[in-house]
Amino acid sequence: MNLPNKITIFRFVCIPILFLAALIQVRYHWIITFVVYLIGCISDKLDGTIARKHNLVTDFGKLFDPLADKAFMLAAFLILINLGWHTELVIMLMMVREFLVAGVRMAASVEGETIPANIFGKLKTLLQMITAGVAFFILAVLEKNGEIIITAKGFNPPEFLYIYCTVAFWITGVVTFVSGLKYLKDGWHLIKTK
Repeated sequence: MNLPNKITIFRFVCIPILFLAALIQVRYHWIITFVVYLIGCISDKLDGTIARKHNLVTDFGKLFDPLADKAFMLAAFLILINLGWHTELVIMLMMVREFLVAGVRMAASVEGETIPANIFGKLKTLLQMITAGVAFFILAVLEKNGEIIITAKGFNPPEFLYIYCTVAFWITGVVTFVSGLKYLKDGWHLIKTK
């Protein structure tokens, strides 16, 4: 297994660590969550860059790299939903898009075709990573002196964080939806009734 594929597997390993860091209430757990999240995002950029630069692109990487990205982002979104923010609808729409695109890409690979990433898909990935990353960063900053900001009465975030999550997730959701339509258009010939 080459280095880019190992980095892809590493991103899968980051998922349970991200969950544990976010959900176990210990001192500085949001700082740990943010660091794990940042490492996962960097690994996404790193594996693709290494694969292209050193001609190490493999069928495994083509299939599992986007799956690792989707699983990692789903984990981040589930953590934010668990905090009680009412972003469930937009996150669910984003996840539907992710699985739809994954299905179209798998159908294309079976037919020996490749549906390349488009500008909307790249923008979607960047926006998703930034949106969740900023939320984790703000939570880390709010964790003053290691105090746990989730109390027995539940999570009580400042109003600006709630507003940020609502606005940022809906903007990201729209871009995600548009990019999904583009992938669907590009792969429609693979799924339409003949």
